[in-house]
Amino acid sequence: MKRHTVLLFSLVLVFCLSVAPSVMAASAEDEVLQVATNFVKAWNTLDFELLSSLYLHSSKTTEFGPANYNPFLYQSWEVLEKEWNAIFKLPKGTDAISYHNPQVTMLGDNVAIITLYHNFIYTDPATKKQDIDQQRITHVVQKINGKWLIVHHHASSFLSNEQDPE
Repeated sequence: MKRHTVLLFSLVLVFCLSVAPSVMAASAEDEVLQVATNFVKAWNTLDFELLSSLYLHSSKTTEFGPANYNPFLYQSWEVLEKEWNAIFKLPKGTDAISYHNPQVTMLGDNVAIITLYHNFIYTDPATKKQDIDQQRITHVVQKINGKWLIVHHHASSFLSNEQDPE
């Protein structure tokens, strides 16, 4: 009887462990959201290596920046790398971003879209005056060789009445 109890207990334990989600394993959505978190971290610390690690280094990688900053389509990591390097040469502490309301939409096992809002805060080093640019952000990410990478980034600013061209 004791032998049957141990066997039954072992079978139940194996079954429970096989069907229960692992506490340690992150969901695909969590992995994708980490890309957005690391993007903000890279920006706020001016960590170009971290930022670079988030992008697919390919001629197919694209980006649209906010129209008030850059209305053009950047195509290829080589072009983006030059742009990001120039941005990251700004004096430390003058820019910061935070993100809000992130949403992950899985389009498949290896493709997802991240949508969120950024508050981009620029502090003028001379006057200490702050300007806040609120932006809508979309990252299209693809899982390549087990890692989620940005293949397209799009940012658009909310326009205030003063900025509205009409």
